Amino acid sequence: MGKQLAAAITKYNDEDPSASIQVIHKDVPTELKEGEVLVRMMLRPINPSDMFCMRGRYGGFAPKQLPAVPGLEGLGIVNKLGPNTGSRVEEGQRVVAVPWPTAGGEGTYQQYVAVPEKDLINPVTAYGFLEVIQVPKGEYLLQQAANSVLGKELISMAQRQGTKTINLVRRHEVVHELKQLGAEEVIVTTDEDVTARVMQITNGKGAWASINPIGGEASRYLPSCTRQGGKVHVFSLFKEEVIVPMFDLHFRQIQWLENLPSDQARQEVFTKVMGFFADGTIKPPHASVKYSLDKAVEAVKKAMDGVGGQGKVMLEDKFAQNEE
Repeated sequence: MGKQLAAAITKYNDEDPSASIQVIHKDVPTELKEGEVLVRMMLRPINPSDMFCMRGRYGGFAPKQLPAVPGLEGLGIVNKLGPNTGSRVEEGQRVVAVPWPTAGGEGTYQQYVAVPEKDLINPVTAYGFLEVIQVPKGEYLLQQAANSVLGKELISMAQRQGTKTINLVRRHEVVHELKQLGAEEVIVTTDEDVTARVMQITNGKGAWASINPIGGEASRYLPSCTRQGGKVHVFSLFKEEVIVPMFDLHFRQIQWLENLPSDQARQEVFTKVMGFFADGTIKPPHASVKYSLDKAVEAVKKAMDGVGGQGKVMLEDKFAQNEE
């Protein structure tokens, strides 16, 4: 495949993130490792967290050297399957990854990204969570990392099914967007006692079930936010340690679910999910303005200006879309 375009960080700049970015040419991954899939990128938002990467102040971005490619989120198409892949995705399928391999400097601000297949998800995953957990209408589902692509899809699908959601986030800026999607409650974890707030919302009962896609410290307090005998689905996508409180496991009969079961009715589920796109249950994030990847510096400057509630600044790869 030869070379590809990438918007790479060549130096960190705390005052002006746009000055840290240069558009370069780099090799397209040709030798996929065991379990890897090559994704052709289509669209990526420029988030505040991406600009913190450019400033050199984001803990989850730790490349061994520069230049390094940022971009924590994005949508792409499976271009090529590597060795021992194909159990979750197929060529031509639109996917997102949680996470993209951004931590090591191979983020989404390039045309092609090699990603472990196990990290790729699509809306079928979100629907699968709801099918497994079976939260009754009117009850609450509690989820960590609610501002992720998966989290937003869960909010939309849960609302359609009559399930209420309590959504945990770390930044105030995302609260309004999640409320617009249909989130009943959004808790900023850096500001509030999460357990106390959840119990207040649920009148002391706790959430019917909880989802933790990141592991870490959240796996310690989510069980205490969940009802007696409830389910906590641990879907640790960020390779963090999962903490299992023995009190909740033994004395409160909290059920720990580690993986989605194999889907024997995959086509039925897929059909339902595509119906959610058709009827508007799942909506793509609104873009205030789109820039081509070779205009990444201008795009970052626009994102720095701020667009408020008007939507996100997006990097679009028209080359990838034309090849679809």
